[in-house]
Amino acid sequence: MPRSRTKSPRTQFFSTALQVLMERNGINQVELSAATGIAVSRVNNYLHGKYRTIRPDHLGLLATVAARTPAERGELARAYVQDLLPEELHEVVHLEVAGGGGKPSKETKSENRLLPSTASKALAELKALSVRSAKARMRMQWFAEILGEIHRA
Repeated sequence: MPRSRTKSPRTQFFSTALQVLMERNGINQVELSAATGIAVSRVNNYLHGKYRTIRPDHLGLLATVAARTPAERGELARAYVQDLLPEELHEVVHLEVAGGGGKPSKETKSENRLLPSTASKALAELKALSVRSAKARMRMQWFAEILGEIHRA
């Protein structure tokens, strides 16, 4: 009897990272499309997670145009690779951007180990959600600082 596999919801780190870079660097979909030669509809699909895979040349073009620094380009590529990993490997595989751009601080690593596993998982999910908006990122940073103060007290 064949095993039925339930398809888990797909993560969308890449879509979120691309949105953040575009917002940060003042680029809209039309400008990104014009600069990369990728159709606006395809750029829109990438921004909304409506894709199975991204062509390597598209990934390179998007990273070159949307990101201003090597660290930003590395983060965009890392986000895409993270999306390709099965959910059960997200906590097992650590992807690091060359040059340390995507490397979590030692302080964050040690604080995460001190949290109960459910709190650590919830914090990771909150971090992923916070990438979507500047206001959420600011609140997430504030929350992380409070956790650090509580931990040190």
